[in-house]
Amino acid sequence: MPELTPLYTLIYRSQASRAVHEVTLNSLVRKARLHNQQARLTGILLFAKGQFLQVLEGPEPALSDLYARINDDPRHYDVRTLAYGPIELRSFGPWPMAYASVEAAFVDKVAHCLPAPTDVGQTAAPCKEVSQLLRDFAQSNAQDS
Repeated sequence: MPELTPLYTLIYRSQASRAVHEVTLNSLVRKARLHNQQARLTGILLFAKGQFLQVLEGPEPALSDLYARINDDPRHYDVRTLAYGPIELRSFGPWPMAYASVEAAFVDKVAHCLPAPTDVGQTAAPCKEVSQLLRDFAQSNAQDS
């Protein structure tokens, strides 16, 4: 079924606070999936040695509202927008939030393939290679718990 409202994607990276570990992440993921499903948001959360990288996609203003909450969340700091802009299709349609613990090198690889934001506001969309890399990763590695 086609989307009725324009879709956007947001990719950010942040540093986890000391209180974040695998046990607290499972609870965070469960709650986020419920919220995202209700807000019609999809995406993937990657966690690697104290770093988060998350891709979110969905309609505005739900995406902006969630990102404001993310920026205020004490479980992480140094939140940096890597990409934000309109998209035609979802890459993570089946997942309110796929989740995986990964090697830091994978997060670095994804982050370094994205264009550097030049201004606040919309940035260039991630290249197709990054989108495909993350989609393939989610299909083969995302945890259901």
